Amino acid sequence: MPDQSHVGRRYSAPGQRVAPEAAAKMAAAIAGPDPVAEPGVVPPTFAAVYCLGPTLAQLFSDSEVGIDLAGLIHAEQSFEWPEPVHPGDVVDATAEITAVDAKRGMTFVRLAVEAARASDRAVVCRGTALMIVRSAA
Repeated sequence: MPDQSHVGRRYSAPGQRVAPEAAAKMAAAIAGPDPVAEPGVVPPTFAAVYCLGPTLAQLFSDSEVGIDLAGLIHAEQSFEWPEPVHPGDVVDATAEITAVDAKRGMTFVRLAVEAARASDRAVVCRGTALMIVRSAA
């Protein structure tokens, strides 16, 4: 179970390619029956694919932290995009555990995430996520 000793633990996922085809499919899915408003633009929610997904996979497989996926609740996430990300960009994603708090039999794990374009180190996405881990019954 995560605890205070895990604060500061970092996960790195370098070389995440922002796949143009996958970004276009997500844009089309979001648009629904409407035409995609900005062809060739990466939808903001695609950050879950190139930033959050690869780093959370590492967190969830970290046996020292020991998150029980059966008790996991994805509570919240937020993103900001200081620079645009483009289809085909290669980004280096990172996540850091910034806080672990226990309340009412649940553990709250807060993360800071970031993705920087490999070619110029420009930060293209920054955000936070909160995971709640319920204790085993």
